[in-house]
Amino acid sequence: MPAPAAPVAAEPARSGTVAFVLQGGGSLCASQVGALRALTQAGIRPDLVVGSSAGALNGVAFAADPSVEGIDRLEALWLSLKRRHVAPISPRTLIRALLGRGEAAVSSAALRQVLRSGIGVGRIEETVVPAHAVATDFETGAAVVLSHGDAVSALLASAAFPGLYPPVRVGGCRLIDGGVSADMPVLQAEALGASTIYVLPAAVTEEAGRRPPAALDVAFRAVCQILDERERRDFAAVRGSVLRLPAARTPVGSLVDFRDTPRLVRAGHRLTEDWLARQTAATV
Repeated sequence: MPAPAAPVAAEPARSGTVAFVLQGGGSLCASQVGALRALTQAGIRPDLVVGSSAGALNGVAFAADPSVEGIDRLEALWLSLKRRHVAPISPRTLIRALLGRGEAAVSSAALRQVLRSGIGVGRIEETVVPAHAVATDFETGAAVVLSHGDAVSALLASAAFPGLYPPVRVGGCRLIDGGVSADMPVLQAEALGASTIYVLPAAVTEEAGRRPPAALDVAFRAVCQILDERERRDFAAVRGSVLRLPAARTPVGSLVDFRDTPRLVRAGHRLTEDWLARQTAATV
């Protein structure tokens, strides 16, 4: 496979555009599929899509075919996912990581196959709606917006959660999960020209009655706590309109636990439909 192109600064969209911004969150992003369906059924279509991590997967797949049929295919992909499809356990890889001889707990080969079969385009710029995946420069911690080049490499980089997956080299940069620098990339969407931003959040984990979390879950929750304050600052800094959709709730706390996916898809659809109805009623 030829080496992917270096990250390129995207050309800003025309002013007055609508963006869908999709938060990262692994398996908790299943609810975004239902939200995309409700928005599409309501006739709301973005001029650009920006996502981090699993939100970037949803964003690029949707942008490749922004129709009900395209969402059907994205939902079918989510319903087929199991832990082994994205994070297969390999004793050899784990041991190498523990001994300091590897950069990650699992190989990204399985996730690469999921992306190759599920996103519908070979290059990001081939999507029907302009799409952008946000990753993080491993050396500087800066957000990197990937708008051109190999789509699978860009999405692997955007989803390379530190410690779980290895960094991905795109051009001359080593990139990791976009959620580290821009979990909800509203500022990146605004920089690309968006004046109205619909934020599609990942599901929120319910705390009551949860079993003691595994190490990956603890790391994810710690990162989320760190990012909360940044999210508030970013939202306050946006000059345009930010419309945050409601988040589904789930007892699942793991990034790679897909047992609640069917219910999350339904919940995302129902919550967004209800939210849209309230928005309409408020303007009458």
